Amino acid sequence: MKNLGYLRSKITWQCALIGGLIGFFVLHPSVMLTARLMFQPQHNSNYTFTAVIIADLIRAFSIQMLPWGISFAIVSGIAGASYGRSRQAVTALRQSEQNFRELSITDDLTKLYNSRHFFYQINKEIERTNRYEHPLSLLMLDLDNFKKYNDTFGHIAGDSVLTKAGEILRNSLRKTDAAYRYGGEEFAILLPETKCEEALHFAERIRQAFENQDLTIPQKQNFSVTVSIGVVQYEIGEKLHAFIKRADKNMYTAKNKGKNCIHFQ
Repeated sequence: MKNLGYLRSKITWQCALIGGLIGFFVLHPSVMLTARLMFQPQHNSNYTFTAVIIADLIRAFSIQMLPWGISFAIVSGIAGASYGRSRQAVTALRQSEQNFRELSITDDLTKLYNSRHFFYQINKEIERTNRYEHPLSLLMLDLDNFKKYNDTFGHIAGDSVLTKAGEILRNSLRKTDAAYRYGGEEFAILLPETKCEEALHFAERIRQAFENQDLTIPQKQNFSVTVSIGVVQYEIGEKLHAFIKRADKNMYTAKNKGKNCIHFQ
């Protein structure tokens, strides 16, 4: 916030300075020349019109006209500062709107998108996939043994595992992918432009990332939290509910197979 305040102040002073320079070097001589041409249109025939203009410009920046130049600079500087302030207000408002939107679609604990945004985004992706027939894959993930871990070590330890899980998923994503906290210890990852073979490779990287990450409490009993993953590729014309249900079914099949594995069907 301190840096933002400094930046706003800097912008205001910059606008004020630019306004002052414009007032002194542009508005001031322009008004002087306009007044000269309006009220004293006659000029000595021994001088060309250009020479008269140049002479008036020199006069405009002379010592005797300096107070007028300073006055124009001050007025223009104030106008510039006001413009800078108004621009800051608009920028701050837009930033506040963006921050509010991010908060409304982000899960506080994992810093992933929440389930509400998941359903909004998956509908858009399905619509785009049906229109252009591009591949779309979905991963449903569930943390293995999380309930037992949570009951054994407490909710604070459980929350730390969820936070770490969010970090692992964020670090695993490509630019086109998006991860969501679907509910509790369950997560979803949308993979646009991705066929099932590539989605399976991606899922394996995530499974290994969880397996290699120590999510246990130091000096406690041997207890690990891994992840079971269900993978599906969207079928053109498939309903949203059926698409998610297939991914969910594959995830539970992976858990029933022994956990810490991937299932695709």
